[in-house]
Amino acid sequence: MKALIIDPAVHSLGGHHFNAVQRLQGELGKLGVAAPCLGSAYADREVVDELACTPTFTRSVYGRSYATPAEFDDNVAETGRQLAEAMRRSGMPDLIILPCCDQVSAMALARQLKRSWSRPRPHILLWLLYGPHHLKAPDDPAVAALDGEARAAFAELAANAGDVRAFCETPAMADFYRRLMPFEVGIMPGPGLAARARAAKAVARPPVVSCIGFANRAKGYRLLPQAMQHVLGRHRNVRFMIHGIVKGSDAEADQPMFDRLAGLDECVEVRQEVLASNEYLARLAEADLLLLPYDPDVYRWRGSGVFADARHVGIPVVASKECAFARPAFDDGWGVAMKDYDGTNLGIAVLEALDRLAPLSASAVQAAGRVRDDLGRVLSASVEGLAGRPAGLSAVLRRFRPGSAPGTA
Repeated sequence: MKALIIDPAVHSLGGHHFNAVQRLQGELGKLGVAAPCLGSAYADREVVDELACTPTFTRSVYGRSYATPAEFDDNVAETGRQLAEAMRRSGMPDLIILPCCDQVSAMALARQLKRSWSRPRPHILLWLLYGPHHLKAPDDPAVAALDGEARAAFAELAANAGDVRAFCETPAMADFYRRLMPFEVGIMPGPGLAARARAAKAVARPPVVSCIGFANRAKGYRLLPQAMQHVLGRHRNVRFMIHGIVKGSDAEADQPMFDRLAGLDECVEVRQEVLASNEYLARLAEADLLLLPYDPDVYRWRGSGVFADARHVGIPVVASKECAFARPAFDDGWGVAMKDYDGTNLGIAVLEALDRLAPLSASAVQAAGRVRDDLGRVLSASVEGLAGRPAGLSAVLRRFRPGSAPGTA
């Protein structure tokens, strides 16, 4: 059988788009299924080689202006033309996976499948990582009109695909999309690195407080200077390891802030290089406390790939109290919530976490032991279903229907 991964945002090494495609290809490879990908038209040579990626799409899923209804139609038309050209060369696959789907990708794919009506209809596996507007919560009245785009796009996709299996990363996001979709929406983290739980760390050195990833503005890196000064004025036995990539993000103008952080104190280390998967996991494993000061106006309903990795490894976190992705950490005793969204409250939360680091770390390790990585099972069931064994597909995917709690044993 043939599989195809579609992600217009994958363009460079590192980051969760690259990691998602790499993980999907690895899991499918174990099943004997090759899965090349269609990515950004501006994909780096390393991405093209590492991921068998065909540079295809000139517009990213993060590139919309949402200015007018016609803007949606224009994006769909352009994405559709580029998808049609790529699929003419590659042929129609049996399984199509979209690890970061939006209504533009869904409608463009639906129309491509409709044009190919005489071919066997492929099965679709997709993740909805954010609402119809990627920078606003789905309950924001300003973006309510976009619900119609999503409803129409996914109805068209359901009508033209052999089957559609969809997942969100948080219960809140899944509940939102269930009222728009003609198919079931389960709950499962997006494809990520196969991170492993670590043993509890005996901290015989200053604890390492870390912030890591792409420094998009919604990730809250701008809160770090005030927060770190607040902590260092009251707690000297600590190290900060700040990793943030601004190149290619919406925060390139924040580079001077990173320069100032680097000179803040000798206990502060600032890195900004793109990390390969093994380097990212090694950096993550060094952390005793992970900062996720994500903007709740954007992340109130969304998941976080870095949070999912921390959950697998067993690292306590600090995050905004309103962020849906962090709710398991708060509930299970390995997360500290910021009371308000500003630098001082981030610093206060860090100090609280440092004071309680031993019990927080123990709870994080226990939580990591309960995590179950179901991606391989879902892909295996999908492949079996396409091979004519639908019982296996139904049995596994039933666990991700409403009311289930995947991801924990």
